[in-house]
Amino acid sequence: MARNVPRQSVYFNPNASANQLSNIYACVSHLQAACTCLHDTNSALEFHTGDLKRLNTAISNQRHFDLVSECEVRQAREHVAAEIAPLLRELIMRAEEVLGKDEQHARTLRNRATEELAKVDAQAQILTEEKDAALGRTASQVEYDAQMQELETLRKQRAQLMERVNLLEKQGKAVL
Repeated sequence: MARNVPRQSVYFNPNASANQLSNIYACVSHLQAACTCLHDTNSALEFHTGDLKRLNTAISNQRHFDLVSECEVRQAREHVAAEIAPLLRELIMRAEEVLGKDEQHARTLRNRATEELAKVDAQAQILTEEKDAALGRTASQVEYDAQMQELETLRKQRAQLMERVNLLEKQGKAVL
């Protein structure tokens, strides 16, 4: 066998049949069509990926969302509820303690206000009695003016205490 003997299929065979030639021409035409299709595809791909940098930036800046099944959502909700439940219980207990202290403070202030009102009323009654007695007797005008000023001061204190009590009651209702 010779070294440089060409393969027979590479060269034209004059004895080839017409069927073989038509098959070769069909293969060549299909190959040309495939090359044309590939060229068109490459052109379209080049046209559509010409601004690839812009597309990469747009895609990297766009938010992506994964779809999650309802079962996974339910499991996640139960997990979060299990983590938060002890904290919620502790916060509720603290809130109840604070509310109890606020209610006790409001009661104390209400009692003080009631006592102060009773004192103011008693002093006002005493002053009116003294005024009536002073009118019957001769009392000095200076003492009378001092007592009236004290009465006015006590009335102002009473009004302030009532305002504080009302404010604390509103705060207690707002918290509840």
